[in-house]
Amino acid sequence: MSETLNISDAEWEVMRVVWASGESTSKEIAQVLNDKRGWSQSTVKTLIGRLSSKGYLHARKEARHFVYITHLEEPESLKREVEGMLSRICSRKKPNLLAYLIEKIPMVAEDRAMLEEVLQNKQVVAEVPCDCHPGQCTCQLHASSTILPNLSLEEIKHEN
Repeated sequence: MSETLNISDAEWEVMRVVWASGESTSKEIAQVLNDKRGWSQSTVKTLIGRLSSKGYLHARKEARHFVYITHLEEPESLKREVEGMLSRICSRKKPNLLAYLIEKIPMVAEDRAMLEEVLQNKQVVAEVPCDCHPGQCTCQLHASSTILPNLSLEEIKHEN
């Protein structure tokens, strides 16, 4: 699994502008994010500085301004972000999360057909193993009286 990116939500906004244009000046980035978020140019420059120090944005000087580019590809970055999120979730809970996402995400007929094809070709297994450490999951594979005592509702109320 790829290492997740260390990018804040605000920094993602900057990256999206650079990905959309291929390269941008701070003024161009600030214009887009001012329109979308109401952010000032100094806020955007702070975010650009953070992304540059992390190595996600690179600048080249053109005339009197800097042009920002990234060597991170958007599709790979999105995959890394999703893989990072999925690595924090029990394997047995991922299908429910996927179903939730499919319900929530708008799609056209071609998107649905693509997902149906993926599902049609998806190899199934007899059982999805839990990949959690004992004490970090509610599935019955890890429930133990020493880690997760089976308390009745009355006992839970009494402890609080």
